[in-house]
Amino acid sequence: MATTTWAQQRVSGRVTDSEGTGLPGVSVQIKNTTNGANTDANGQYSIEANQGDVLVFSFIGMKTAERTVSGSSLDIQLEEDVTTLTEVVAVGYGVQRKADVTGSISSVKAQDIASRPVASATQALQGKAAGVLITTNQGLPGAAPNVRIRGVGTVGNSNPLYVVDGMFVDDIRFLNPSDIQTIDVLKDASSLAIYGVRGANGVVLITTKGGKSGRTAFNYEGYAGVTQLSKKLEMTNASEFATLVNEVAVNEGGQPKFPNPGSLGAGTDWFDYIFRTGSIQNHQITASGGNERVTFNVSGSYYDEKGIVQQSAYNRLTFRVNNTYKLTSNFRLGNNLAFSRSQSNNIPSGIVQTAYNADPTITPRNANGSYGFSSVSTVANPAATLAYQTDDIVKSGQLVGNIYGELDFLKSFTLRSSFGVDLGLNNTRIYLPQYFVSASQRNDQSKLTRDYGLNTTWLWENTLTFNRTFGKIHNINALLGATAQNTRADFLQGIRFNVPGYSNDVKFLSLGSTVGAQTTDVPSYEFTYASYLFRVNYSLLDRYLLTVSLRRDGSSRFPPESRWATFPAVGLGWRIIDESFMKDQQLFSNLKLRASYGKLGNTNIPNYLYYSRISSGQNAIFGPGQAIQQGATLESTTTSNLLWETVTQTDIGLEMGFLNNRLTAEIDYYNRQTSDMILNVNIGNGRQVQANAASAYNRGFELTAGWNDNVGDLKYSLNANLTTVQNEVTNLGNGGIPIIGGSLGNGRTATLTDVGRPIGAFYGYRMAGVFQTADEVRGSAQPNAKPGDLRYEDVNGDGVINGDDRVFLGTPIPKMFWGFNTNFSFKGFDLGVDFQGSHGNRIYNGRRAVRFGNENYERIALERWTPQNPSNTQPRLTNGGPNYDVSDYFIESGSFVRIRNIQIGYTLPSTLLSSIGIRSIRAYVNALNPVTFTNYSGFSPEVGGNEGATLSRGVDLDVVPVYRTTTVGLQIGF
Repeated sequence: MATTTWAQQRVSGRVTDSEGTGLPGVSVQIKNTTNGANTDANGQYSIEANQGDVLVFSFIGMKTAERTVSGSSLDIQLEEDVTTLTEVVAVGYGVQRKADVTGSISSVKAQDIASRPVASATQALQGKAAGVLITTNQGLPGAAPNVRIRGVGTVGNSNPLYVVDGMFVDDIRFLNPSDIQTIDVLKDASSLAIYGVRGANGVVLITTKGGKSGRTAFNYEGYAGVTQLSKKLEMTNASEFATLVNEVAVNEGGQPKFPNPGSLGAGTDWFDYIFRTGSIQNHQITASGGNERVTFNVSGSYYDEKGIVQQSAYNRLTFRVNNTYKLTSNFRLGNNLAFSRSQSNNIPSGIVQTAYNADPTITPRNANGSYGFSSVSTVANPAATLAYQTDDIVKSGQLVGNIYGELDFLKSFTLRSSFGVDLGLNNTRIYLPQYFVSASQRNDQSKLTRDYGLNTTWLWENTLTFNRTFGKIHNINALLGATAQNTRADFLQGIRFNVPGYSNDVKFLSLGSTVGAQTTDVPSYEFTYASYLFRVNYSLLDRYLLTVSLRRDGSSRFPPESRWATFPAVGLGWRIIDESFMKDQQLFSNLKLRASYGKLGNTNIPNYLYYSRISSGQNAIFGPGQAIQQGATLESTTTSNLLWETVTQTDIGLEMGFLNNRLTAEIDYYNRQTSDMILNVNIGNGRQVQANAASAYNRGFELTAGWNDNVGDLKYSLNANLTTVQNEVTNLGNGGIPIIGGSLGNGRTATLTDVGRPIGAFYGYRMAGVFQTADEVRGSAQPNAKPGDLRYEDVNGDGVINGDDRVFLGTPIPKMFWGFNTNFSFKGFDLGVDFQGSHGNRIYNGRRAVRFGNENYERIALERWTPQNPSNTQPRLTNGGPNYDVSDYFIESGSFVRIRNIQIGYTLPSTLLSSIGIRSIRAYVNALNPVTFTNYSGFSPEVGGNEGATLSRGVDLDVVPVYRTTTVGLQIGF
């Protein structure tokens, strides 16, 4: 009888989950033998086996699978086991089983943000992750939201670090949300320490979609719809405005300005003029596939939005290529590259506030074509502002991505080297024509400004990973790495006057007058990083977990004496569910306790703080002949011992599962201490120096819970998250002098940062009613007041109202925020509804508080105090004075509950499509921000403050309101 023997050969492949994500630590064993291997961080494995051998693939959270060897390559996709934990999350420089994670990480999958009509994925993330507060600052096309992770840790830049496929970026608006596979938010020291000085504000890891082996699949995703103002403020009409202006004039000792207010009628509603129904559309085509050697995912998309403010617009083209090349059984190359081109049509700064203030008695344009202007107010005509000040266009191009190589050797080692770039080019053109509307709204000569900016970042990272299981007792995954980064920005600005503007073809600097021309090399900058990193994950008996991380960073942003610092962290985990004493209990299907502690750094500071800066242009007339002499002076002094802002963070978490993990829950307590905060310190003689001089903390709880089940053909999931935040300044090293912020532009400020209070807390007078009679005034601490004026509380009881009577009036930081997300599917139908809430924060209504003279009023002004209407809540009307001091009269609750998103879809049965070569078709209707429940009187309770403007958070002053969006969409796979 003849027999055939097969020579042993090396078999390799990749193990993935249902989403195509590589699974690390999968046990690959030849059946009925002790020979085996484990997958690396990307799910790759390699093993010596014979043809016909059976490989057994086992992994916590997945069903064990067997495959017969029939070649040199064998890829496999494991199915989820609903009775165990299934989630795999991204961690710094790799991925890890959720069951093995000792840190606090919130994960959001592609389907959770799919089809949301937003330009940035961070907007789709709102309400999806515990500990992550996302506020839409401006309702402008393409605007970036404000992201805060576990509170506000500094008076400066509190933005998190974004890592897209391993590349560090500050902004992800170049990224199409449809390209995203997963978003993982790192929140505690154990998960963040691997990023060292850039981990203090949290890290958002984004993994984009890759290709899968198999036939090439094509997909189209698109939607189109409209955007609309969610809430319109009711202003006084022309007759009412004229009546109030006359009353103000009399109150201030003058004469009425309008002879017959009742004859003016309704007048102009300026909100109707500047706001419109906008439009939005997005289209993307993706091709993905591959074989055992090459996989690819290529996508192209176009996004276009016309904003709710006239002439505002944003469009973006993106092109992404993600490829992997398996050159040998143990060597791979890959690339993740994205190119985007965008254009923003900007609106005039302050246009919404201008419409809020504008005189309703004038018309946008007169019968002769000229623009109307007010005889009682200096507020600009919004129609003229839109006509003359909207030639403000920013064109941007950006290339972001990396190329990498990976080598497996000695069974347990993987060497990876990647080189990434972020190249951005910005071209801005602002043209202001010559025009005349009135003495206060004019431009006597045309002006053209051209700005050019080039931003270049390269990042070179090299890591060595060791991954091995010893028997079934010990598992070690160790990472060692070295990285280097360089960022440089160059800017050039040119200005010319008297440039003709009849066509875009002639709007060039060379066509303007050389008189007064300016060419400015706007201050450029460059900084570098060098880093060494180490992490080890150790598992004993698959239930006792240890993570130790260490990163040593050096940065040129700090003085040579203090450029290096070390950031360690340790995390512990105990999978209680796997203990023998838990085997017979019926309550828990998962139970894990974890804790972490470590230090992080914040290097989001201005450049060159440790250099003295000289200010030129300090010219004076002196010397022989009394001629003009050029001069300069020291603008700022320096400190040579500037250090990193340091965050020390403690986290304790408990993960639970019930009823075969149909019900899951996770609770965390966090304590985030920030020290060595950088701020201006007074050193006398009116001079200040930047120094490490303050500390603060954020602490609170995070709760996440989810229920996933099906009843017959009905599948549904309910997921909720809730976060509490307590923020407090614990030290101010600048002599204890509080930090003033929240400028209103009228000489007043609304916030004060002081010890024992939250960062950027509101500070002013406490209202005690309205003076009703002259006798009340005479017996008060405000002898110069008049009946109808606001009465302030004499806090210190000294009989005088002054700055010493100001008190803290609340915080703009929510004390609690939450999200609740639901998904239902029945046969071909699906429904998803997302809710979001925020509570405990205050808003300073700066729109109502800032007045310079005869601006329009909200209709609540009709309830003002008069002798015939002795209100005790609304003061008499004036154009200024103490009634407009910062007080709780202008403070309102910022709490709200919002239906963030509703989506209804239907997927056609595959039996109807297979005959025409189409894999799937799904149509849907989506409503974003359809309903908001709030007591705030302004446009929207989402008032986050501008980028990096921590001390102005919650001040509603010319914020373009958040809008609602309604779209219809289509998804086709073929």
